[in-house]
Amino acid sequence: MDQFLIKDYTEYDFLAKYNLLNNQNRILNAGSSSLRYGNNCINIDIEAKPNVDVVCDMQALPDSLGKFNVVICNAALQYCSNPQQVADEFLRVLNPGGFVFLDVPWIFPSCPEPPDRFRFSEDGLRALFSNFEIVEVGPSIRAGSAFAILGWRIASRLTNNKYLNKIFKVIALVLLYPFQWLKATDNGQTAGAFYIICRKTTL
Repeated sequence: MDQFLIKDYTEYDFLAKYNLLNNQNRILNAGSSSLRYGNNCINIDIEAKPNVDVVCDMQALPDSLGKFNVVICNAALQYCSNPQQVADEFLRVLNPGGFVFLDVPWIFPSCPEPPDRFRFSEDGLRALFSNFEIVEVGPSIRAGSAFAILGWRIASRLTNNKYLNKIFKVIALVLLYPFQWLKATDNGQTAGAFYIICRKTTL
């Protein structure tokens, strides 16, 4: 699927736009895998992996982590059984004025390991983070990219014959490749994924 993945907005765009990647800001990378954002970044994940500092559940962040100025959660919320609890935990561990950046799938194939539980619309994201000041919400994967990815996934599973499926995958790759660059007129409704940037109020 990576050959079709066009990201219009990433966590790096967010960090640069709000000038957050400096040693004055503690960053919590929630569901980190192996990425690290700067020298003052704590990586957490549900599984022990390279570059993971603390193994824990985002739905119950340990007090020992302390407070943060930035929380980044990239393509991980869909695996959590209680997304609202995750949003509440992010609010709890943020300093006043602190930022959350979240990227979540909308029109995107299932990634079943670990169990893939949720998809999030723009309205759903706004409701989930209604206790924050919402700064930005927008598509992070454009509609054409989502169309190509979904079409390729369907083509790769059209039959029970793995050899036929390989042929269909090649055909889909050729036919769908140009579509990945397209933006729809209603990109906000047909995006492959959305991002949200919000802040903890200082009151």
